[in-house]
Amino acid sequence: MMTLIRIPIVVVWTAVLASQAFSFSPAAPCDIRATSIVSTTELSSLIQGEEKGAESLNENEGGVGLAKRTAVKISGVSQKGKGSEARELLRYDRMQGLDGAVVESVMEKAECALVCSGTGKELYRDPGSSNRVEDKVIALAPIEAAKDALASMASAFTIGEDNPKSVVVNFLGGDELIIGEVLEACDLLVEELDFPAKTKVKFHSISFDEIPADVCSVTVVASGGKAAGMEGVDQSVAKGELYARDGKWFTVAEGDITTASN
Repeated sequence: MMTLIRIPIVVVWTAVLASQAFSFSPAAPCDIRATSIVSTTELSSLIQGEEKGAESLNENEGGVGLAKRTAVKISGVSQKGKGSEARELLRYDRMQGLDGAVVESVMEKAECALVCSGTGKELYRDPGSSNRVEDKVIALAPIEAAKDALASMASAFTIGEDNPKSVVVNFLGGDELIIGEVLEACDLLVEELDFPAKTKVKFHSISFDEIPADVCSVTVVASGGKAAGMEGVDQSVAKGELYARDGKWFTVAEGDITTASN
């Protein structure tokens, strides 16, 4: 059986560039294809000098080290019936933790609302020699997170006509987060959520080494866009950028964007 290597989101995007609900406590933590999971650290072990006695790769230097030290965010847009498109990549020196009361206060001032949130975990069971479909189990973390978020919503919840200027879908995962899976999960959420046709839908996907490789969370926020006068993390939250991690809230701030190359 042929095995496909799942390339981490940072590697994939670099190549492209070169060519529930209603609570402020986060939830606790597709194409069918066989996968072999390779982390950033494991990739470094595949890159070795061919000459006998050659110096081994220092995984804390260069692109591998850079990916380990920063939070990598891919952002884009999504539209019902037309899918999701990645448009921008940024790197941040850190993610900042937020107190639940502060999050609630900022969202109230900015006329934001938490729509839903969920967590998913990667699962793959090798069927061995069996050809039976029921013996093949594949669960992709972003898709499972989207399903969990939708299941957490109160029935018939509707994002009102007068409220949001935008709906923001925020994914957070480890260094094996795959952009294709994120886009598929975003499409699932956008198609299932009920909001006005003219509402702009944005998404953010952060890959961060401190997050377990097989876990992904998603948080959906309806934003009123009233961020005037706010700065730092308050401004990010007001714009609808909010991530769940280990039962706590996090975001990234414009002041933490890094342009370091190594």
